[in-house]
Amino acid sequence: MFMKAARRSACALFLVCSVLLPVLRLSAQTAQDQQKAVEMYMKLGAVGEHHAYLKQLVGEWKVSVSMWMFPGSPPTPSQTRAKGELILGGRFLRMTHNGSMMGQPFEGVQTLGYDNFLNKYVSLWVDNTSTSFYLTTGSLDPATKILTEEGVWPDPMSGGKVKIRNVTKWLGPDEFRYETYMTLPNGTEFKSMEERAVRLK
Repeated sequence: MFMKAARRSACALFLVCSVLLPVLRLSAQTAQDQQKAVEMYMKLGAVGEHHAYLKQLVGEWKVSVSMWMFPGSPPTPSQTRAKGELILGGRFLRMTHNGSMMGQPFEGVQTLGYDNFLNKYVSLWVDNTSTSFYLTTGSLDPATKILTEEGVWPDPMSGGKVKIRNVTKWLGPDEFRYETYMTLPNGTEFKSMEERAVRLK
């Protein structure tokens, strides 16, 4: 009787251990995973050295715009005012444009940031001439401080999409040039827009 009881106790202890130990290990792993996840989210959400670029665009700007509808066409000029402000703790810059474009009132909003997950600058543009979102991603050349972004935008002329390259070059601490290049069906690029922005003081 004693041996049978001892065997039963040993079996019960084995069953308890076989159930509890994996649960305890899983709980410990889960706690570690949660801690790692929190640390990763904090790292990805942190404002870093790349976000310092955004500070240059803070302020009010007078913007002269030239647009070309197709290669060889004369440019269409227009004027806008832009206001740049840091938002969401310096993680993004919101640039709001107001003025006229091709004789019509114009409003546009750009949100520019640096995505720590993608390791790229990301830009979103919307305006009152379209219902589309215009997205680009790119990188900053540390030597020249030129920001180059690329994307695929809706093309109202063809009804399809077109490859885009945007280039921002600083001409001084209070002036920059922003150019948009479109890739034609034959693979060649042409400059479709140029903005020259001067800081208002």
